[in-house]
Parts: sequence; C-alpha cells; structure tokens
Amino acid sequence: MARFTPKIRAMARQSLVDRDVEFIEGYRVKEVTTGRITLDSGESHDVDLIFLALGVKPSAIFASSGLAMGPDGGLLVNRFLQCPAYPELFGGGDCISFAEHPLDKVGVYAVRENPILFQNLMAALENQALMPFDPGGNYLLIFNLGEGMGIFKKSWLTFGGRTAFTIKDWIDRRFMKKFQAMEK
Repeated sequence: MARFTPKIRAMARQSLVDRDVEFIEGYRVKEVTTGRITLDSGESHDVDLIFLALGVKPSAIFASSGLAMGPDGGLLVNRFLQCPAYPELFGGGDCISFAEHPLDKVGVYAVRENPILFQNLMAALENQALMPFDPGGNYLLIFNLGEGMGIFKKSWLTFGGRTAFTIKDWIDRRFMKKFQAMEK
C-alpha cells in the first residue's frame, strides 16, 4: 500500500487490526511451515492463516524474454500500448509499464486501456494508424475491505465504511452487467 496516501494506509490497517490481525514489521520471513512462520531474526510465531501481501506485480515472463521492461518489471509499452522494439507486440493492464509515466496498478487503467488496445490491434492488422492511449485524469479508487466495508478516494475526498462499499458494489455490478448483456 506504499503508493497510497497515509490516510488510506491507516484506514486499511485499522480494518485489519479491528479483525485481530497482528502486524510484525521490519523483518523478512525465513521459513513457512504448517501453522508457523520463522523470521530472519530467528523468532517464530504460531499462525492461524498465512497470506502473502506482495502487491500487484507483472509476470516474471518478461524478465526472461529479453524484452524491454519498466522499473516494475512490466513490459515497456509506448503511448500506443505497443512494445517499442517489437511494434507487433501490444500489452495492457497490470503486466505493462507505461513508458510516458508510471501508472498505479488499479483496474481503472486496464478498463481504460482495453478499447485502445483492441482498436490498435485491429489497426495494426489492417496497416491503419494507431490511437494513443490517454490515461485520463484523476480516478475513483474504492477498496473492498470485506464484511460490507470499503475505502473511497476521489480527488480530495476520502472516507471509509459501508457507504464506500455500497458505491463500489453498485459500480462493479453495473460494469459486469454490460458484459452479461454482451453474452446474450
């Protein structure tokens, strides 16, 4: 959560603390066994549940491909969402690194890239001009914290609670309904 504001990080952390999640920071996990973790300090802890919170990372496939990568390990793409060294390759979503400036790893960019990616794939097949991708301005961010709770952020407005989740749920259901209608 390092890329998000201190307020958002604090709200997300508090949501976990309220559910009796214990944070042990400043160490690396050396070993994981059933019901137990051992830290690099040698200290061990019994645990009920283990999950890795690594953030969104592009696949390691690009590292072994020899293709140009961005600082986050994603396929480096230009403003047309194509690999500069191999213009017949295109990419979008969390697996790319946008050369013009880094994009947060949030779904809104994948959604915004999708029509441009489709357009450019079709244009490339037909030797037509490509469309540049414009990431757009400020985006709406809503985290689902579970149990009907969320964190809402848009521009200067940040709040948490059931209202944030309700807004997210409504937006997500409306978005998914578009794809269900396409299947019929």
